[in-house]
Amino acid sequence: MSNLPLKSLRVLSLVLSLLLGLQVGAGDLAADTQFMLADRPNADGPATEITIGMVVLDIDKIDDASQRYRADLFALVEWQDKRLALPEEQRSGRTRTVSMDDIWTPRALIINDRGLTMQLPDFADIDDFGNVLYKQRFTGELAADLRYEEFPADTQLLPIDIVSYQYSPAELRFSSASEIIADPDTFSAEGWQFKVLEPELGEYSIKGVDRTKPRLRFLIEAERNTRYYMWTMFLPMSLIVFMSWTAFWLQPSIVPARIGISTASIFSLMALGFSIRTSLPKIPYMTRADIFVVGCTLMVFLALAVAVIGSRWASSEHEHRALRLNAVARWVYAGMFGVVIAFAFAAAD
Repeated sequence: MSNLPLKSLRVLSLVLSLLLGLQVGAGDLAADTQFMLADRPNADGPATEITIGMVVLDIDKIDDASQRYRADLFALVEWQDKRLALPEEQRSGRTRTVSMDDIWTPRALIINDRGLTMQLPDFADIDDFGNVLYKQRFTGELAADLRYEEFPADTQLLPIDIVSYQYSPAELRFSSASEIIADPDTFSAEGWQFKVLEPELGEYSIKGVDRTKPRLRFLIEAERNTRYYMWTMFLPMSLIVFMSWTAFWLQPSIVPARIGISTASIFSLMALGFSIRTSLPKIPYMTRADIFVVGCTLMVFLALAVAVIGSRWASSEHEHRALRLNAVARWVYAGMFGVVIAFAFAAAD
């Protein structure tokens, strides 16, 4: 280095000074960007307002056993950040596209997300005045707290539950102009009738934690189509009950036929009831379907008990009692079945 001319040393010193200056400037810019990301717009002012438009493109599955549903969603999220506005002389009426990592965001998430995936690049459009529009498509599963007391005549709520995990209600609020848009008639999930409900604004908190967060819930009402279960559950079970009823129309002395009808009815009913329960989670309460199944099962066991008693009386010197028991059981049994139906369908009203 000592052999270099003095002029060369001065040039080298000037270049190093410029490079160091550029590095300092880049550091300042990174610090400014980090500051912008850390603080919400108008941090000392009122709560920043966020407007969300949720378009439900499709609901193609509701899984009772896992209490989840699968949806195809398109979200539009809007807010204003005046720090991103351009000077008046630079406004051109065109939007700028920037990465979400380079601007402030509301730090919102869908808390009942159980596997949603983003289908679009994570960018936002910003106009000359600092209005930000973020668009994203989500597909996947969401959780729903389903209740089955009235199954299979139940109506469920399918939520899209949005919470800002970083800001309090004093710092950020969801706009009442937020809306959900959908055409329920186009949803591909079979066995349900859908209806879009009004969004709910509120606060989210965890029990035992003294903190609240702003919350926006979009809700879709799903009413189960009971006709499927009428044909596949209630009608077959009713036929099984009446199959056991036919034992009372046989003479008490015909023991093998009466016992055979009763036992066949019991096994058929148990198999059908078990197949219905496998479609539901292991809930600790009884549904309408459970009440009907239990009622039918008790009736079939009662028919078996009456058949056994009548057969024993017929084989002894009390055949007249067996005939009388048969005659009474025919009509009492039919009336009891009417009570089971009434109780099952009125239990959850």
